[in-house]
Amino acid sequence: MTAKELYETTYQKKQHFSFGQNWKSFLETLDNNKITQAKKSLADFLGGVANIRGKTFVDIGCGSGLSSLAAHLLGAQKVVSVDVDDSSLWCANFLKKKYAKKSNWSIIKGSILNQKFVSSLGKYDIVYSWGVLHHTGNMYQALDSILRLVKSDGLLYLAIYNKTTSFWQGGSSLFWLKIKQLFNSSSQFKKTIIVYLFAIYQILGLILVARVNPFRYLKNYSKDRGMSWKHDLLDWLGGYPYEFALPEEIINYFSLKNFFCLKLKARNGIGCNEYLFRQN
Repeated sequence: MTAKELYETTYQKKQHFSFGQNWKSFLETLDNNKITQAKKSLADFLGGVANIRGKTFVDIGCGSGLSSLAAHLLGAQKVVSVDVDDSSLWCANFLKKKYAKKSNWSIIKGSILNQKFVSSLGKYDIVYSWGVLHHTGNMYQALDSILRLVKSDGLLYLAIYNKTTSFWQGGSSLFWLKIKQLFNSSSQFKKTIIVYLFAIYQILGLILVARVNPFRYLKNYSKDRGMSWKHDLLDWLGGYPYEFALPEEIINYFSLKNFFCLKLKARNGIGCNEYLFRQN
């Protein structure tokens, strides 16, 4: 059974994961430090604040809305946040009302797989989608669609799950596909047990494999994109449908579409590889 077929079966049983509910919980922990870290992470990967200030920015799968807020605070001329999850849209609206009441920031419900909707969005200087397109149920169609949003000489910032094959990379991608299916089809009690087991698994991995101090790692976790370990853990287990690709697969795919990879932040494990593309 393919990832798409597994997703369709789960969705029909109303067992799909709501990212937005997780992000609502995350916003309860949001503070100025996490906002600062989100701004820094976005600016660093895009090559500096100058590449954001005065630019148009679209956030496909905006989730908590934190990256959209970061783009706004860094001086983007126009910000558009897009998601299919009502709770995620609520999160983005909450941040807009709190931090950007009189701004050119639009929040829209829609799917990157809906061609008519994508055409209605227009084109942007910066197209951003962090850890989203591999959850659509049709990753390559989503990749095809997102290219239509990029202006000539614009930037495309993507994060896509890495393809892994061994235990030493945090487990194979196919193994995690089955775990995610199990998590989403489980009762709340079983989900709680799986979360605790996964937390123990991660901590043991930090100690035995990565050889790092888990307490220091968790303390500093929010310095990467401003997220929290707890909410990323739930996001990982619940993130379904789930697709993945090796860096060379994504880069080769985009090269055929006339997009050049300016920057790659590759992972050796189960996390997201980050890509920055520019149209040739």
